[in-house]
Amino acid sequence: MEDRAGQQEQERHSLRLEKLQHWARHRQSGHLLVLAVSQLWLAVVVVPFALSVACLNSDCHMAAALPLGPGVSGLLTGIVTLELRRAPRLWKVQAMMIFNTFNLILGFIVVVVEVMKTALGPAPTAPSKQAGLLVLELSTEAFTLGGVLVSVHALFLLSQRKPGCCRSQSLHYQELQEGFSELEEVPGLENGPTVANTGANERAGQQEQTPVALLPP
Repeated sequence: MEDRAGQQEQERHSLRLEKLQHWARHRQSGHLLVLAVSQLWLAVVVVPFALSVACLNSDCHMAAALPLGPGVSGLLTGIVTLELRRAPRLWKVQAMMIFNTFNLILGFIVVVVEVMKTALGPAPTAPSKQAGLLVLELSTEAFTLGGVLVSVHALFLLSQRKPGCCRSQSLHYQELQEGFSELEEVPGLENGPTVANTGANERAGQQEQTPVALLPP
């Protein structure tokens, strides 16, 4: 019995692995490649912008370079996504979900903090320095927000790997629509009210055409 249970568990594991390989290498191969390249590119670009802003604001104090956290997290997430596309494994799916969730939360927090620092922080005295620093800060926030959106798309793509509540609701809605179309095709439902209305109109016409007897003066 134990051997049979172990064999069934092995068969289930191999079946899940085959489905995952088909999903990663055939169905969503292009999407995974675009996700990985986007995450790596955003992570590489956000690092020099974050360092530049930190050096201009606090003399290269790394504690002020908050976008470095989402940059490093996005770099690891892009590597995991590439590895999932190259050699699909179930633990890589879990790692991709964890990294994307962490990148989403951390990136959102950093974007909120950086926007508040940009809006409420003291302005530099030199106008040229103020304009350059504003461009760097806005660029850093934009790239960090891009990493957050890519993580959201990655989590949505992973959620579509198995049928979920959204698909069941759409299927239920489709079944309802098919049911309504079948009811509309029933001839009795379409002709019943029309026939009744026609009969009522004929009776009303007969009553109008009935001559009225004139009383003698």
